[in-house]
Amino acid sequence: MRSKIFSKKEHQRFRQLFQQPWVQIFILLVFCSLLFIFGAGRWDLWSPDEPRYAQVAKEMVNGGDWLLMHYNGKTYEAKPPLFFWLIGLSSYLWGGFTSFSARFPAALFGTITVLLTFFFGRSLHSSRTGFLSGLVLATNFEFAYLSTRANIDTTLTLFTTTSILCFFRWYQLNKDGRISRESMKGLWFYGFYIGMALGTLTKGPVGFALPLLVSLIYLILQKDWKGIKGMRLLPGMLLFLGIVLSWYLPAVFKGGETYLNETLFHQTFNRFFKGTSHFAPFYFYFLNFPIDFSPWFLFLPGALVYSFSRKEERVQKGLLFLFIWFISIFLFFSISKGKRSIYLLPLYPAASLLVGRLWGEYLSGPIRDSFREIWTSIPIYLLIISFFFAGMVLYWIPVVANSSVEPSTPKILGEIIKGAKIGAEYLSYVPRESVFPFIFLFFGSGIILSLSHGLKYKSGVFIFLVATVAIGFFYWTRFIFPLVNPYKSDRFISQEIRQIMKPGEKLAVGGLVTGPYNFYTGIVPIIELENIQEIIDFLHTKERVFCLLKFRDYEKLSRMNLGIPFYMITRRKVGGSDIALVSNHSS
Repeated sequence: MRSKIFSKKEHQRFRQLFQQPWVQIFILLVFCSLLFIFGAGRWDLWSPDEPRYAQVAKEMVNGGDWLLMHYNGKTYEAKPPLFFWLIGLSSYLWGGFTSFSARFPAALFGTITVLLTFFFGRSLHSSRTGFLSGLVLATNFEFAYLSTRANIDTTLTLFTTTSILCFFRWYQLNKDGRISRESMKGLWFYGFYIGMALGTLTKGPVGFALPLLVSLIYLILQKDWKGIKGMRLLPGMLLFLGIVLSWYLPAVFKGGETYLNETLFHQTFNRFFKGTSHFAPFYFYFLNFPIDFSPWFLFLPGALVYSFSRKEERVQKGLLFLFIWFISIFLFFSISKGKRSIYLLPLYPAASLLVGRLWGEYLSGPIRDSFREIWTSIPIYLLIISFFFAGMVLYWIPVVANSSVEPSTPKILGEIIKGAKIGAEYLSYVPRESVFPFIFLFFGSGIILSLSHGLKYKSGVFIFLVATVAIGFFYWTRFIFPLVNPYKSDRFISQEIRQIMKPGEKLAVGGLVTGPYNFYTGIVPIIELENIQEIIDFLHTKERVFCLLKFRDYEKLSRMNLGIPFYMITRRKVGGSDIALVSNHSS
């Protein structure tokens, strides 16, 4: 009897300890450190973005110019400097430019964004909501992946989330009567506009457009005109401009009119309204976001319905704010001509908070049975089916990949076979036994989730779902990525180039980006050739020169009567490209 009483007391004490905010923060911190930071340097920087961003930071540090960024020896106008400053500082911290030092800022800021999501959820409802929301954010595919890459959007997401959180806390406390409007001069006032300024220094005007758009739309829909006045936009924007212009004005003064036109017009207004790359239709994100926010997207429709079903005014306003945060950023980027999946990352904390709030209510048990059956149980069943299906696909993909697509093959089946061929080619880079842990993970998770849900072990369902994603992601990035690395990284062909080339000899690229080869060879500048004729002219010299180009372009040149010596020195597959190094001398 005493042992039973003791165990109940111990169990209750453990639950109370687990519900302490500092314990939840510690768990999130350790969880994200393992998922994002630990072992993030086990594979090289992969094109297109990672080597380019690292090279910009490398030229900044080596050249000593922290005001104007440079890339391949030329002024780099595409992005503001903050992210590159962070990589430069990280290189000092970790002893040089490595894949880990380049990824560390994104991994660190991804972790901090998860913690901010916790604080947002706690201020919105409870520490449980914040804790669950933080886990949801950390374990969706896109956010986790970008937090292990030298990617600029994770840093932007941190600063936009900081700015939006500061606005919401000011508005929340102001409406509760706990602070006066004048206190906007304090912490929350400065945090709102400083967050926008740092976001702008990270990725340009989008850094201030997103938080300002979310906050103003929310106040307008609330018809809170006094709230808009209380934001004190004029002094706030002066603070914002003071921070941004402290870099931008000296940079324009040094870079001149060309730098001004390129950064102010081409990289901002033209890129958004006209588009300069990554063209996609309006519905692009409607198709991509559900995959990128997996596996939690299945719970998002229920979370949105639940948001509008609440009757309590305070709760409803908080959930309305999350909905506005989500939908305004979603539509903002849908209107833009240029689209990439990573652009939506600043809305991921809002989506995670909506899903975390739903799970918090589900675990505490107040949701009506019909609501739980429709909006919570069905997504769980779909995930169970998806896990079993994923396990079968990984097991049978070599068989499917060897199938041929006949003219009579149904179109949908033909597309599946083509997709399997691509997947099989990717998996062909690793030993077959390396995929078996994934098969066991998916089948095992499907079985455990089925049992947990059938036994009404609701917290177990959430824990096993988080664990499945975390274990799968960690294994994929820390074990599969290093095996694939020789076929994805530009470092190996760059090492061959360094062994072959002598000091003073010239290297060019034809139809390729220079960043990976700048970074891994240390050669700056590398000559950029735009077409076949420029390649021919470059090779038509008595000096020994080298050129990297796609193998198909090499074959095209080989069939032409160039009238000059033309040799392929080495050839290697890099990612999805077949790359050849050619020269006008055989040795």
